[in-house]
Order: sequence, then structure tokens, then C-alpha cells
Amino acid sequence: MKQHRSALRNARWRRLAPALAMGAVAALAVPAAAGADTTPTPPQYTAAATGKISGSLLSDIAGSAFVSKDGQFHWSNGDTPYDSNPAHHWARTFTNTDLGAVTAGIGSTTQLNQAPAYYADPNTICHQLDKDPTFPIPSPQQDDHCDVIGVWVDAQGTWHALLNDEYQFDPWQTKGANATIAEKVSTGHHNNRILLATSQDAGASWQYAGPALTSAWDDDQVIDATASPGQSYPFGNSGCRLFIDYSTGYFYITYNVKIYKKPASATLASWTEMARAPISGGMASGTWQKWRNGSWSEPGIGGIDGNVNPVGGLNVSYDPATDRIAWQGSGANASASYEAARVQADHLIVFADDAGNTYTANTLAHTIVNNATGQSAPDRTVGYHDAVTGQDMTLRAVDDRYENGVKVVTGGIYVTQTDPASGASQTVDLITNSAYYKDPVSNHLYLPAANNESAISYNAFSGKYRIVGYDGNVYETADLGDPNSWKVVGVMPAGSNGGYLTSLDNGSLTNQNVTGRSFLTISDLSGTVVDVEQTAGSGTAAVSSEYLPQDVTGDPVSQDSSYVLRVGGKAVTANRGPGLDGGNGAATAASGWKLVPVKDPRSADGDNSGFYRLVDPSTGKTLQVSGSTPAEQRAVDAVVAVGAQQADAQPLTATSLGTPGGSDQWYLQRVATSGTSLDGSATYRLVNRNSGLALQYVNERMRLEQQAPGDASQYVTLTLR
Repeated sequence: MKQHRSALRNARWRRLAPALAMGAVAALAVPAAAGADTTPTPPQYTAAATGKISGSLLSDIAGSAFVSKDGQFHWSNGDTPYDSNPAHHWARTFTNTDLGAVTAGIGSTTQLNQAPAYYADPNTICHQLDKDPTFPIPSPQQDDHCDVIGVWVDAQGTWHALLNDEYQFDPWQTKGANATIAEKVSTGHHNNRILLATSQDAGASWQYAGPALTSAWDDDQVIDATASPGQSYPFGNSGCRLFIDYSTGYFYITYNVKIYKKPASATLASWTEMARAPISGGMASGTWQKWRNGSWSEPGIGGIDGNVNPVGGLNVSYDPATDRIAWQGSGANASASYEAARVQADHLIVFADDAGNTYTANTLAHTIVNNATGQSAPDRTVGYHDAVTGQDMTLRAVDDRYENGVKVVTGGIYVTQTDPASGASQTVDLITNSAYYKDPVSNHLYLPAANNESAISYNAFSGKYRIVGYDGNVYETADLGDPNSWKVVGVMPAGSNGGYLTSLDNGSLTNQNVTGRSFLTISDLSGTVVDVEQTAGSGTAAVSSEYLPQDVTGDPVSQDSSYVLRVGGKAVTANRGPGLDGGNGAATAASGWKLVPVKDPRSADGDNSGFYRLVDPSTGKTLQVSGSTPAEQRAVDAVVAVGAQQADAQPLTATSLGTPGGSDQWYLQRVATSGTSLDGSATYRLVNRNSGLALQYVNERMRLEQQAPGDASQYVTLTLR
């Protein structure tokens, strides 16, 4: 397995994730910045249970959960290590009824399709991309290492995926000008881009389908001295995650942008970026746009990379000709450009507070001295508010600390940046050679947001989008079309934000596109699975709150009331036999349904999960999907019926990933009808939890169909009887 390609791995500063910061830094009593006595504290989510996926499922990329057109569940991953053994290079697809069954059935009931992926072998995913007849792209060494990640199944049943492509290894010839390709690959230094692929045979083979995202700072996708004449170079686009947003009709990719120091891969800067493409474009090459400076304005291929959800709303810029990396923006009566800097051999950092007092911090001696008085800062601590970013900054000198002869805290200058509005914070320990950012005019410091590799899902509980990733925060937004709108609503429990992270619905064990109040995170690097339980907030901190769907009059639905359920104007009736007929839209005595919340099994207080059963009040039977197997109940065109209430999901334990609930659990997915924001929308699809398919009247029956953006025949209304 390759070295973990996290932005945190090679960083010259040591960033403390929130869970660690709360333990190590809080134990050192790092004081809050000025005004922080009113700073809210985001709720600390908890680990309700922890388990493991089978070691056979571990890989070099985040795993992807999806359901094919025939209702089969699949888990895909990939590995293309830095060796020359073709047997070690593959893209795998595991098939069983759900992820719990996949991991329990390794070696028995779980089926495996394995596509070869060794770059030097013909007929593999990324063999000689420069000679591809349809989408030729530069591959100067024909050494492309491609991992499959993120799968979408189109209406015809074709699988579409992203490819994380590592190529052009050892671009600055650390192994010498005459090194072999194998020797170059062994360095692990490379360029990166995000490509596309398709499969027509359930993952037994993958076919390259063109580029999705490439860097603007390369020389036509090639690292060379012409494009990067200085001491830095762009790593390209990497660390991708795919989210299929049927609410707005877009695919979204979150990905990493990194700047490295020549000649190896020491990280100078790293941040998170997004791109999107209309689902109507079929996930094709050339349909993607990157987010930059507040709009989707840059082409995916060769467009300049912007940044999303930046601290203080700043925008990043990079000039490979001068090596300049800066974060720029304006705030209350001020503007600034925070330039990349590094703690030099003298160990000194000069900075200022908001009153203009200047200080010199020594990362070796662990001191902070007021330059005007020559005296040590009280408690070796300085706090100030930055009017440009709106952040509270605290710098404290910390000594090494040992317990039983073992160093448990590394001394240095600890810099904590806190958002007084949300309470979100991050801490770095600056030591000699650490990178940091400083505005040369105000001498204020700045900590950009951590590289996140974000997993996105539609949160059925809140009716918004949930984002989790490496930085340990839980974010929400009602508008993915505005990537700067993410708000911190919680902090992940320790161990739940590991490498190659995927989130998954804990009630279906099949649906990666949706989560409820509690949810699973899965690290395909370590195999750790955590059932994350949301906890209540306090004070003024933003929290994830329950969203109640509305009926046609705008009133919140109540489980004590009956509603006429119409899909595309057709009333869903419970008296038309095994396949529910929509009739002509007229309500009958059998057209009433109660929306009964499915409780969150992790909530001690009986909180709702965000999912519902639709119950016929006259019989107590539930709306569910016909079929004798889980796959049949998840297949496109499956007929919807009524029947006795089915089982609830059994949650994760230390020895089992649990079991999914029955086909009678649904969520009312909000549809953005004006722009890309879900705020204010009371338009819904009724989506089956296990399959992600929507209820629709087709061929005189209510059936499960693939969600189709803009198709009003899938829209649901609820009318009080």
C-alpha cells in the first residue's frame, strides 16, 4: 500500500485535529482569545460503536458504496502501489446484499470482480493514455497509476467513475536523469489529475473516458521548468470524492490542491476545492466547472483552482514563476494578503496584535517577548482579533512535556485560530522550518483551512447537506452551489475521520448519498468503522436541527395526521392490489397515509432519524417494495406495494457492521426549485432509503425509478385529509 496521501502527512507544520487539540492543547490550558468568553462551542459528537471492515477491503483510495440498476449492492476500491508487480495493481468491486454482508462474506458469499490496473500492461485502465484514440492526454512517461473512486450508475446501467491518476513520477529527477520508470515510481513523487472511466461488465474491466480535472499551472498537464521555474511546483488535482446531488441536478467533486517544494514532495500549501457538472451531461469529460472566487467560472480541464469554505472568506493565489502563495481578502475596514513564510534557522517569528504591539516569538527557546518593553508576554501568551478574517488568534509558547520519560507534548509556538461566530478552531505548533502565513503590513498570522477530502451526503434529518472529512469538523449547508456556505455544526469523535474516508447510511448499509441523524464513517486505510451519534448543542453554537417536511399548505407534517400522497399528481392508493395504482389523482378512502418517523437507534432520547414509514392507518400496513430478495427490492422498476411492517436496522457492534432495515423506510428529499439552495423549498421526492430510487408512476403502477433532475412526475405533495 502507498504512503497515505493526506495533506497532513508531509506538512512542515503539525496541525492538531480538533479531537487531539481538545485533549493535548486544552490540557495545556491554552487561553482563549479576546472576547472568547462568548464564543460558542460546537457540540462534540460521540462514537456510539466502533467496528472494522474486513482487511480484504482495505485499499489505497476511499471505498465507494453504490447500487446497480438490478439492485445489487457493490463496494469498490483500488490499489496501484509504487512497485512493479502487476498482481498488486487492481480495481476491485465486491458484491453482496449490503456492506455488512460484504465484509462478513469475504471468502464465501461475497463476489469479487477485479480489473487489472498495472500501468505497463495493455488493456488496463490507464495504459498509454497519450495514445488513446478518443481522449489522448499527455503522459510523458506512460506511468499512470489510476485508482477508481466514486461510482454513478446511469439510466442504461453503465457505471461511471472518477479515476485518481498519479503520473509523471520523479519529475525533478531525484533518481537521476537516467533512472528507469520503476526507479522513478519508487520515489512516490508525482503529478496528479482526475480522470473518468466507465464499466459495462460490473467492474470486471474499466475503460478510460477522458479527463475531468487538470491543473492550470502545469505545461499542458506536464510538470517542467517552463511552467515551474522557481523552487515550487503544483501537485495537480487529487484526493477526490464524488457526490451525486439529485436535489439540484449536479455532480460535485471535492478534491485537493497542493503546492510542493522541489525536488521532492514537501508540502508548501494545501487546500480543498470543488468542481461540478450537470447530471444531464452524463458525467462526461468537458462538462466540469471549477469553483473560483465566488463562481463556477473555470473549466475543469486546465482551469485555475480556487478554494472552498476558506477561513475568513479569503481567496488563495499561487504564482509558480515567483513561488508566491498568498491568501487575500477584506474585512471590517481592512484588507490583507497573508503570504507564505517559514520559520528560519534563527527560530524567530515577528507578529503584532490588533493594537499594533509587536512581539517576537522564539520557537526553540519557547518565548514570546514584547518588542517595545523587552518583557515576556504575560503567561507567554498573546491574543488578538483579526478584523480582516474575523478570527480570534492566540499564540502561546509551550515547553516540551514528558511523562515517564516519553515526550507527550512537543514544545513550540502554538497558534490557535478560533471563529467567534461558530466556535470552530484549529491549532498548529510552529517549530523551526514550519510553514505559516503572515500579512506583511499588519504582521497578523493566518491559518488556512485544513485539507479535508470531504465526504458529502444529503442529511435526511436536517434536510441539508452534511460534509465530513479529515479536519474533524461536521459541516452543513443548504446550498452546495455556494461552497463558501458550509457551517460547523459539530466535532467528530476521535478516530472517526481516518484516511480514505467514506460516510454511509447506518440504516441501509448501501446508500452513500444519504445519511440520517447518526451515520457511519469508514476508513479504507485502517478499516475502522464508527457509528457517529449527533449530540445536542448548547448556547449559541450552530447545530444540526430536525427538518419537518411540509404539506401543501406549508404546515409541518405530523405523524398523528393522515395525508393524501400524490406523486406527479397521482394519488397513491392502498387498495389496488400488489402494485399500487396512481389512479387519476383523485383521493379515495384508501388514499390516506401517516408519516411515522423511524427513530434513531443511537439516540437515548428517542430522536427521529430523518427517515419515515408511510402507514395505511386503516390496516397498519406500510408502503414497501415488492421482491423476494434485497436486490429485487432495490432494482429500477421494482413495484411498490403494502405489507406488514418490516424490521428495523440492527446497529453496528464491535463484531458486526449490523444489518439493514427493510424496504419500507423512505425519506422526503428536498428539491431545489430556484437556483441550488434548498432553503425555503417544499418540493420533494419520496426516495427509498435502501436504493436511493424515487417513487414514480410508470406503466400504471407506482415503482422505483432513477431520480431524474427536473422531472416533475417524481415530485411529491402531501395534502391533509
